[in-house]
This record gives sequence, C-alpha cells and structure tokens, in this order.
Amino acid sequence: MTRESVGFRTKYILAIVAAITLVIGLIVQTLGFHPIVYYSFFLISIFSAGRWIIPNGIRSIAKAHLGISFLMTVAAVGALLIGEPAEGAAVMFLFYVAELLESKAGEKVRVEIESLLELEPDTVTIVEDGNEYCTAPDHVKAGQLFSVKPGERIGLDGIVAQGRSTVNQAPITGESLPVDKDVGDEVFAGTINIDGYLVVEVTRESKDSVLSRIVKLVQDARNSKSPTERFVSRFSHVYTPIVILGSILMALFTFVLVGSVQYAIYRGLTLLVISCPCAFAISIPVSMVSSIVGSARDGVLVKGSDHLENLSKVKTVALDKTGTLTQGDLSLLDICLHNGASRQDVLSAAIALENMSEHPIAQAILRAGNTEGIETSQAEEFIAIPGRGVKGVVDNETYLVGNQKLLVAEQIELPDRSHECGIGTMVYVVREKTHLGTVILGDSVRPTTKEAISDLKNSGIYTVMLTGDSNDIAQETAKALGVDEVYAELLPQEKVEKIRELTARGTTVMVGDGINDTPALAAADIGIAMGVISSDAAIETADIALMEEDLRKIPKLIRRAKRTMRIVKENVILSISLKLFIGFLAIIGVATLWTAILFGDMGLTLVVIANALRLTRKRS
Repeated sequence: MTRESVGFRTKYILAIVAAITLVIGLIVQTLGFHPIVYYSFFLISIFSAGRWIIPNGIRSIAKAHLGISFLMTVAAVGALLIGEPAEGAAVMFLFYVAELLESKAGEKVRVEIESLLELEPDTVTIVEDGNEYCTAPDHVKAGQLFSVKPGERIGLDGIVAQGRSTVNQAPITGESLPVDKDVGDEVFAGTINIDGYLVVEVTRESKDSVLSRIVKLVQDARNSKSPTERFVSRFSHVYTPIVILGSILMALFTFVLVGSVQYAIYRGLTLLVISCPCAFAISIPVSMVSSIVGSARDGVLVKGSDHLENLSKVKTVALDKTGTLTQGDLSLLDICLHNGASRQDVLSAAIALENMSEHPIAQAILRAGNTEGIETSQAEEFIAIPGRGVKGVVDNETYLVGNQKLLVAEQIELPDRSHECGIGTMVYVVREKTHLGTVILGDSVRPTTKEAISDLKNSGIYTVMLTGDSNDIAQETAKALGVDEVYAELLPQEKVEKIRELTARGTTVMVGDGINDTPALAAADIGIAMGVISSDAAIETADIALMEEDLRKIPKLIRRAKRTMRIVKENVILSISLKLFIGFLAIIGVATLWTAILFGDMGLTLVVIANALRLTRKRS
C-alpha cells in the first residue's frame, strides 16, 4: 500500500470519527446529559476534522497570512466560547469534508516531465573512424555521427547522413503516418526508426533538442499561478483581520455604552459568528467539488476547481487531429483501379506481400483484407525496401507494393494524379511493370467528432485544429467536420506559439492525446487529454482528462462549468446579502446569538451546500 493511500485512509477514518461524534454529541445534548459529556463529543469531532485545519490556521498567524483555515478555526472556537459546541463541530466537519473531496479529486501526482525524459534513450551508438561505441546522449557534440538500427529510438536531433528508413515521428510531431527518411532529411530525438539502418549527423546537442525544449515548455507553463488563485489568497488575508477587528470594536463599543463585560462579549461574538464567512468559504469549494464529482460520474476527470472557472469563460477550443479528432489508426479509405484490374486483384496482391511486413501500412492493408475476406497466395522472394515498400514474387509474377519513390526507382510509369481519388496515403500496387491500382489509406474520424464540433459551434465557441499532419489531409478533415480554422505541419513548439496567439484572444482550451501535445496542453488556459488513449505525459499535464474517447463530453463539460459558476455566484450573493442584513441587525442590537447561528451561519451554510450539491447530478 502506498504512502498516499495510507494518508487518505487516515483522513477517511478521521472524517468518520468526526461525523459519529458530532451525531452522538447532538443526541446526548438533546437528551439533557451533563455539558461535560456532549462537550467532550463535540471536541473530539472538532479535533478530528481539524487535524490539519487547526494547525494550518495557527501557523498562518505566525506567517501573518490569515487564510481560510484560520477562519474555520476562529469559527469553531468562537462557537465554543458562545456555548454552541455543536455549531463549531458542524462547521469544522463540513469544511473538512469539502477539503477532503477536493484533495481526493486532485491526488494524482503529475509526472509528465519524467515521462517525457524517458523518450530519450540512455545511450547512442557513435560512429567514428569506422568503429562504433556507445555513450550517453549528453556527451555527444554537434557534428558527430551516430547509428540507429531498425526498431531503435533515435537519441538526438540530426540529419540523415547515410541510409534510408521509415520513422515514426508521432511522439514528437503527432503525425499519424510514419515518415520516409533519406539522406539529408531531418530526424528528431525520441522518434522511432522502423525498418532501415541510419547514420545520423548530430545537429543539436541533447540539451537543445526538440525533446528537451518540450520538457522546458512544460516546466515553464507549470510555474505560473492563475489570477483567480492570487485574488482569493489576497482577499482572505485582508478579510479575516477585518472581521476579527470589527468584532473586537463591537465588544469594546458595547462595553463603553452599557458597562457589561458579558453582554459586550456576547455582542462581539454574535458579530463574529455572523461575519465569519463560513457559508461563503464552504460554498465555493463544495460547489466546485460537487461539480467535479458530477463530472466524474459523466466520465470526465477535472483536476482542480480553478479549471472549472476558466472553462466557464472559454472562447476557443483548439484540438489536435491524430488520436483526438481521428482514431489514430490507419484504415482503408478507397482503392483506385487501373488497367482493368479488380478490387480483389489489387488487395490480394498487396496482402500477399505486406503479410511479410510489420510496417503500420502493412497492418492496415491486412486488416482491410480480413474485413473483406480476401484470400491470397504466399509471396516468394520477399524483399523489404526501407522507406519505399516491398517487392516479391506471387504465382511466378513479380509484384511491387509501395510509395511513389519505389515506382520511380523501378522505372514504373506513374498514373495521372487526376485519376486518383481522395486524399490520404497512396500505396501503389504493380504487377510486372503494370500499375494495377492504388490503395488509399487514412486516419478515420471518430464517430462522435462531428457532433461534438457542431455542439461547440452552436454554443458560440470557435474551433481550431492544430496538427503535425500535412496541410492537405488537415484541410480535408477540417472541412468534413466543420472546424473553423486549421494550422497544419506544426512541431510542438509551433503548437505552443499558436496556443499563445489564441489565448491572447480569449480563454482557450487545448485538447490532445500525445506526448507531442504536452507543451500545448500546459500552455493553454485549460488542457484536456483524451484519457484512455493519451500518453502518460499528456494525461498528467492536462487539467482535465476524458475517461472515454468521446469529444461530445467537452461541450457538456463547458455547460456544467458555466452552471457551476452560476451556482457559485448565487451562493456568494445569498451569503453576502443575508450576512449584511443580519450583521446590520446585530449592530443595532436586534439580532440575537440564536438568530446569528440559525440564519446567519448554520442555516445559510446548509442552504448554500444544498444548492451546490445539485451539481453532482449527471446532466446532458
């Protein structure tokens, strides 16, 4: 059992003890037992619920920064002093429960930086004077050469000096498809070499790589506090001493007028109970936590109440494409036929050769063949040509399956592009120098995406696509979905720049799923990760995680956030208005202690909590 789980178990036990002793104390008091008996139960409840609240309140005195913990401590002690221990125990217990729920909602430790750093391999293989040796990436200088074998992760940014291959750049650029790399092409640290042997010349040292910059961007975005947090902190530090000073002045003024110490203390404590913002202080976190609980029931994890407030003001939602708007997996979109070939001719030939390959394109073709029930012969003399495709013999005829570079190298006449259909990854199928057809693969849109985009736009929210994919594919996807604005072929730092431009226009949400999205998730006002499919770094960096791969939950969550802030405003207005009214009655000597407790504090607290708990309901 982890230390965190033990800590929460202790907190739950204290909450149970506080609740039981509070109930017993109320029963014992009602039955007329001696005050020592029910005071004992109420004190146990106060100290159980205040295990951390009271010490924090006391420490705030020494720091001269009186916060909400101090207010709760004063409220509980004040209630004891005026002979209402049940009131003190109830206030402390309610606040403790709100604190417990909020801390539980955000208990996950954010480990995105460690997850990012794991992308960089421990060693790289340096090539020097015809020899190879391993060393740490930190020890490699720009201009040195290192080799990368098939299946290995590239350790540093550089330019391909020898060889050709296909590289999975999704961890860095977010591209849905592996990218062909030849001499002179750029590669990035953290990406994966799929099928060829490469020798790379280092262009950036480890500390300056794209991956390192991603880590720095995440750190920078994490170090800032929201304006709301600073305002609430300043408000509590100013309000608390004013309340206490006002109560003391009331007691002194009453003593001067009537000369009774007891009555003066009574008047001062009455104003203290009225003025102590228990209902105000409790209603806000309870409203937020209630909304967080309600969101969790709807499959959305919100990691802090400040994100709900920001979400209620959102103007723009920016979305990554691959794995967010789309499924993130290649699938068959279409087959364009040539030279009298049939669909079965093209697919069976492609499957016969790709059956020998582990390449993502091959796997997509095999899945399509299984879906359509295509049967094929076994390929012979199979040859994989890194970065281009495959070549083999099927039923004594030579076939080629690959990209445009393969056809050029084999001197195969390319079809007129006007005969192609759609936009996607083109896989050409050739038999004995004759082009049979083109298999078009693409990343399919999630079934719920179009509805989610429409819902956002109907709510008056501007939608933007940020992607590392090609501009043609991005534009076609955006047009099909109705996305307002598109930025394509972006590296992670360029996504961050776009997010900063969008946040300058108004509150902006970023929705993503991959490690390449973590800087943008951190830089946005609110970062939302596609929970199940997201990298650990994206989930931990994000402020909100969708537990299901359903973007329709985002407009629902925005509506919930707006409703949350509406209820918070209702509670604040109700709390302040009623307290001002009863406070006025106390100043002129009309309000009694019971009036202050029944209406100005406990009754008001229960009303605002009941109002807040409406947010736990699951809503559309």
